[in-house]
Amino acid sequence: MDYTDVLDSYDAIIEIDLKSRLDEMVKEGQEYHPFLGDVYDATREFVLRGGRRLSACSTLIVFKGFTGQIDDRIVRVCSGIELYRHSILIHDDIVDGEDKRRGGDTLHKTLAKSFDERFGAGSAMFAGNILYAMANECLLQSGFEQNRIVDAGKLLASEFKAVNESQILDMLFEYRDPDIKEWETMAGRRAASLFKASMLVGALLASAPEKDLELLLNAARHIGFAFDIQDDIIDTFATQEQYGRVPCGDIGKKKKPLHVILALQKEERLASIMQEGGVLDDSGIKYVQSLIRDCGALDKAKSISREHAAQAEKLISMTDMNQDAKDFFISFIKFVDESLNWYK
Repeated sequence: MDYTDVLDSYDAIIEIDLKSRLDEMVKEGQEYHPFLGDVYDATREFVLRGGRRLSACSTLIVFKGFTGQIDDRIVRVCSGIELYRHSILIHDDIVDGEDKRRGGDTLHKTLAKSFDERFGAGSAMFAGNILYAMANECLLQSGFEQNRIVDAGKLLASEFKAVNESQILDMLFEYRDPDIKEWETMAGRRAASLFKASMLVGALLASAPEKDLELLLNAARHIGFAFDIQDDIIDTFATQEQYGRVPCGDIGKKKKPLHVILALQKEERLASIMQEGGVLDDSGIKYVQSLIRDCGALDKAKSISREHAAQAEKLISMTDMNQDAKDFFISFIKFVDESLNWYK
């Protein structure tokens, strides 16, 4: 199974409901104040911009994996999961000062065109909060039994808190050098929290057995670690043609992904570059890449990612989900693992 084929199929189902909710958001905003309608229109464009909806589809696939069906209730929840994910992305882009997201301007950059950077950041922050509120509305209005909604709502709130905690630590690491244990503490609530939220919401609403909830919780954690490490390696080693961004962008911002932490333990020259910060030119990018590669940090980070991927695959296979659902997640995990070979 190719997980991308499955995503394409389920994306289409979720997209219809998601667009309807965003259209209603724009309409209500216009009725309240014309400018708010403009802000919501920009937010709608940002959410509906290209890219596969892995989080929302994960919720749908887990639910179907336990129930064997898809209905309007779970599709509405999946729209909420997508809004939940974008609320996090919007805030993340503001903090990191990102200009681009999926081939277009980040939301705060789009909104800054109306007045200035402060207005763009502030209004985008509030728009992100609104998307989080809408995500909760999708769950509350889904039509599932009250006890299931309560359990899923508690989970979403808990993981939203967790991912925000991780973002604070991620910022902290720009000002000090964490060790591997500190990085694990941070990363355990970053992508891992998003995978926990999306996968376990589907399981809770499907009334999955307690055993499977525990298996999926741990699987999501391992998937999150594997994904985070891979994504950070991409930022450092992928070309601009491959990734759409200049390589080593995070390093220029003094961020400390795992492979950088491992390299800093061995390479004082990298530490000097990190202290200076700023955008690297082509020669600087190649130099930083060689330092990380030659000291063994890249290979070590890849190995750790693969260990997490192997654990995730094992745990997924132990659940009572149907084989199609298992195959989807195993295909995605294998992709994360195998894609590490692209970056050397």
